Amino acid sequence: MKKDKKIDPYKTPVLLTQKAYKRIVGYAIRYANEDLNPDKWREVYGILVGSIENNAKVIVKDAVPMVVGDRAGVKYENKQYVDMAQIDASVFERSIQDNKTDFIIGWFHTHPGFGFFYSPIDCMTQLGYQIPNPYAVGLIFDHSEKESNLHFLGIAGLRLKDPDLGISSTYDLIELKYELEEKTMVEKVEKTIDKIKKNMENVLKEIKYIDEVLRKKALAQLQRNFGLILVPKENLIVTDDEEVAEEDERYLYEWDPEFFKKSYRIPKFREKIEKVVVAAYDELDELNENEEKEKYENKKKKFIKKIQNMLKKPNEWYDKIMDDFSKRIEIIFPLYSYLDTNERKVIEHFEERSSEYYKILDELNKRAELKLEEK
Repeated sequence: MKKDKKIDPYKTPVLLTQKAYKRIVGYAIRYANEDLNPDKWREVYGILVGSIENNAKVIVKDAVPMVVGDRAGVKYENKQYVDMAQIDASVFERSIQDNKTDFIIGWFHTHPGFGFFYSPIDCMTQLGYQIPNPYAVGLIFDHSEKESNLHFLGIAGLRLKDPDLGISSTYDLIELKYELEEKTMVEKVEKTIDKIKKNMENVLKEIKYIDEVLRKKALAQLQRNFGLILVPKENLIVTDDEEVAEEDERYLYEWDPEFFKKSYRIPKFREKIEKVVVAAYDELDELNENEEKEKYENKKKKFIKKIQNMLKKPNEWYDKIMDDFSKRIEIIFPLYSYLDTNERKVIEHFEERSSEYYKILDELNKRAELKLEEK
């Protein structure tokens, strides 16, 4: 029986989907386009998500914007490696859930006005993808190439010919196929470009508002006035560093004041309301045990009213903050796909911090109902 001839990974064609192409162009066009002075053009970098089909074709299904650089290069910092690891884990989890085989299949960056080639640094980056995965692809987008021909997508795929040679390896263009006809791909992406040019400035203002007003002021003021989130004592530092401030997200709810006092700074509001809740349960338990029903019901109503009054303001403040956040997200959402990791992190940090506060607030709201097993 004749064996199938093994396909050389270097020669394996790449299929680029409309979704991936749109995200690459949408992110790139923010920093380099015909309306911007060429002196202000900047390169961008991102990762490609996809799969390998029967070892015969690479499908690029999505592109994730990561970071913007300067005119001729992108500085990839440590935090981007952390971001990429998180995205990789997220892609893997989704693949398992959806019964797919998607993973990080390569990378993309832009060469505004420079064309399609690999610099020594680009070769190093490509090595990082192609050594563990011989099918890995690097895509380069140059909007000036796209503008020079209406029906040319302005994008090319490259691979190193012999990764074992390291940066001494030569590279070449690879066969790039498209999900749709080139003319259709261009026409569809032009609509996205128009939306980005018209609306991205407003989107960035909303992201800044979420960071500067909602997170650093409104949410911080909520915690100061009606503190619920416990602060580990070893991390009690005054800092403007966002990563340091948000590093420790440990959350324990079972209330043990003596334990917490040793390890955490307990906000006064949290301590006060916990004492009222514990006292209410203790007194009601005793009345329940003694079957003093009338006194039990009266006391229960009074306690519920007292606790709910204590929680009224934090509930109102939290709801107001989240309503404001929802309005901002409605403006951001249509262009969310074209934000990079730093911009997405602003939204994620707010969501994480507000969620941390809400978990405790919601639990207190439930406990305020004082649902005991009555005799």
